Amino acid sequence: LPEVPDATSGDTVSAEDLPEYIPSKGNLAQRRWFQESRLGLFIHWGIYANLGRGEWVLHNDRILLADYAKLAPQFNPVLFDATEWVLMAKNAGMRYITITSKHHDGFCLWHTKQTKWNVVDQSAYGKDIIKALAFACREHGVKLGLYYSPLDWSHPDYFPRGFTGTQTGRPDEGDWNSYLAYMHRQLEELVTEYGSELLTIWLDGWWDLPSEDRWRSHETYQMIHRLNPNILIGNNHHRTPFWGEDIQIFEKDAPGENTKGYAHTSLQVEEGLPLETCDTLHNNGAWGYTADHTPRPVDQVVKLVARTAGFDANLLLNIGPQPDG
Repeated sequence: LPEVPDATSGDTVSAEDLPEYIPSKGNLAQRRWFQESRLGLFIHWGIYANLGRGEWVLHNDRILLADYAKLAPQFNPVLFDATEWVLMAKNAGMRYITITSKHHDGFCLWHTKQTKWNVVDQSAYGKDIIKALAFACREHGVKLGLYYSPLDWSHPDYFPRGFTGTQTGRPDEGDWNSYLAYMHRQLEELVTEYGSELLTIWLDGWWDLPSEDRWRSHETYQMIHRLNPNILIGNNHHRTPFWGEDIQIFEKDAPGENTKGYAHTSLQVEEGLPLETCDTLHNNGAWGYTADHTPRPVDQVVKLVARTAGFDANLLLNIGPQPDG
């Protein structure tokens, strides 16, 4: 991944300027469940799997959107079995699953009404993957969280651009307020149409434009909690949690550590919030499927699980499924 150039910069709205955030009783109960769950399955999956070069391939290989779009009709995971995935996770001791509903490329794994750039309307598969997984999780007592990328390398209104995905061929113009409205409509779909028992909305990409004035995250959080006050909101922004967040996320690091250099210099571990470290099973460090998908040695994984638990944090352990499912 590219180095974040502004790890010491960016602004946030002071909590003093916002009303007190009082989590609902259901939210607090969900937090307790989450804190005790310890182990979850992270899934990075999308049309980028077709290329076998990871989830950042659109950015890393400087692919034009016109060419990248050709991957969608080729995406046909005929071997995808949501029940098999859920039972695999459950039998491994994982109590919840978090999957990429939309990664940075903007392609959606659910049948969103906001764009045709989704698995139902554009892929050969033509089925709603998030719907299938939500049903299987409900049937087998595994909770579901939905990763959503506010960063979007394909949407024309994601402008001004951040520092990633800048060479996809989009015109240098756009309406940021229109993009935020698009993002909110998509999040509303996920929160209201894919089960009242959703565990988390897991956001990733704030760091591309590290400015609370631009993202207005508190408005996003207010909307989510208005629609479902029990959902836990987490944001992988590499900073101390903002107003309205319910869990604190750490990427490839134990809470409070910064061996990868992702964390903002001001980051502090928030006392009282459940903690989660996400890391990947792939030995090459990738999140999405790569042709070299050798897993990390078992002893490394065991140490990772134990070390994360020693910090009183959950481990969200990632796999990147092959394009056939």
